[in-house]
Amino acid sequence: MVFQWFHSTAYMMDDEVGSLVEKLKPQFVTKWLKTVCDVRFDVMVMCLLPKPVEFARRRGGYWDKSCSTVTQLKEGLNRILCLIPYNVISQPLWECFMPEWLEAIRTEVPDHQLKEFREVLRYMTHQTRVLCVQ
Repeated sequence: MVFQWFHSTAYMMDDEVGSLVEKLKPQFVTKWLKTVCDVRFDVMVMCLLPKPVEFARRRGGYWDKSCSTVTQLKEGLNRILCLIPYNVISQPLWECFMPEWLEAIRTEVPDHQLKEFREVLRYMTHQTRVLCVQ
């Protein structure tokens, strides 16, 4: 649900409330997520998989909607994309869940919809490279 919150608040208006929420992310939520990752790396990985285990999904967001697997995959990648600027996604974490995403895209996305995923993946890899350099 926290990942869904990051995704939802990424599109808030740039007003006083939006600014306050953006300050909360690095001050509290990001630190908490990094602690969770340090203490329970396996749980963090499971929550970021394209098909999360039951305890990590179906608690709001796009899993509650009756949408296609392709839509669920796109929404899930966008959720991860919203975490990247906050350095929540470490290299070891990325290396654990990203192969699962690539396999899910390869096996579950029709050829005519792959272009949509290429754009998101290209942007994600660019963002992670920028963060690695910093």
